[in-house]
Amino acid sequence: MIFGLQTTIDRLKDTVKHLARWLPNTGARLYAIVIETEEIPAEDGEMKRLEKDFEALGMNVTILQPVRPIDTFPQRYFSLVPIMYAARDEKTQWVTLIDDDTFFPSLHDLQTELVKYDATKPQYIGSLSEDWWAVNHYKLMGFGGAGIILSVPMAKIIDDHLDNCKENLRTSAGDITVMDCIYRHTSTKLTHVPGLHQVDMHGDLAGFYESGREMLSLHHWKEGSAAGYKLEMEKMHLVADICDSCFLQRWQFPKETLLTNGFSISVYPQGLISGQKPGLLGTGVGGPKIEKLNLEQMEETWGGDIEVIHSLAPTRPKLDEEAKVGYKLLDSMLVHNGAEPGAVRQIYFKEGGEKEGGGKEMDTVMVLNWRKGE
Repeated sequence: MIFGLQTTIDRLKDTVKHLARWLPNTGARLYAIVIETEEIPAEDGEMKRLEKDFEALGMNVTILQPVRPIDTFPQRYFSLVPIMYAARDEKTQWVTLIDDDTFFPSLHDLQTELVKYDATKPQYIGSLSEDWWAVNHYKLMGFGGAGIILSVPMAKIIDDHLDNCKENLRTSAGDITVMDCIYRHTSTKLTHVPGLHQVDMHGDLAGFYESGREMLSLHHWKEGSAAGYKLEMEKMHLVADICDSCFLQRWQFPKETLLTNGFSISVYPQGLISGQKPGLLGTGVGGPKIEKLNLEQMEETWGGDIEVIHSLAPTRPKLDEEAKVGYKLLDSMLVHNGAEPGAVRQIYFKEGGEKEGGGKEMDTVMVLNWRKGE
């Protein structure tokens, strides 16, 4: 696979630690077009130094100036396709456009998905926005933050029509430019892969991350993103060093406690998770009837009245804050045992609330140590 993104040099520096969670030692290459600002080009010496930083972390990254200094945002984005196509070798099957805040939790899982599709034919693979308004407005296209995956034959078609597509822009969005070129010159339509996530919601995204759904890609988690909800993805994902694809996997514990690995620990009212009624000595005798939560439904914690039935259904209403006690991941770290990493330590945190009559409850932490199985 070859990946391509375009961004500013400063945002790419900030992205090193996130790319380091999934790109190193995979054999995959990444091409990055960078600028300083729309008016100022990036400095060549700084680009070379950053390439060496990537190399030291086991990543094969080539940092480039725009193909033409006059190229606009969508033109820079679109030009990544011919750059990746020209860099192909006999093993290359897929070229993938990403944003600087696109995150792949597991390249192995992504490849397992792509095996389902014939890479010798023109393929246009991606995901719709979760927000039906965006789909209705921008049409059935692969949204860029989720990742746009093209087979090499599709990249060739785009390369063959480069001038026509690059100079006849309908909008200022790069992913729309790619869609327009594909639909103008091929009969191929988007193959929608629900596990690729644009994450076009804003506010509290706990319900999304705690859903237990397949997460082949994630987007809009960086500071300053459209979601307005910053996550430290490199800390969240660290547990994958111990247990491979267990990131965001859910684990059910007694006392109505649910762990979403790397994101949160949630404690629910009696019976909502276990279905066990409260009552005399915990037997359920004399206790009220409990309607157990359907954990296949995604909790609608995000803000705004957006229509998500096409993308996130089935869903359920958000629980009251008093009903669900949440511990969010505060930090994670490698704990060494001599020269070898012995465990990944996760620290989950809940701020103490206000007491009745004044004062504040104590803050609370839960600490999990993950170790590799024998």
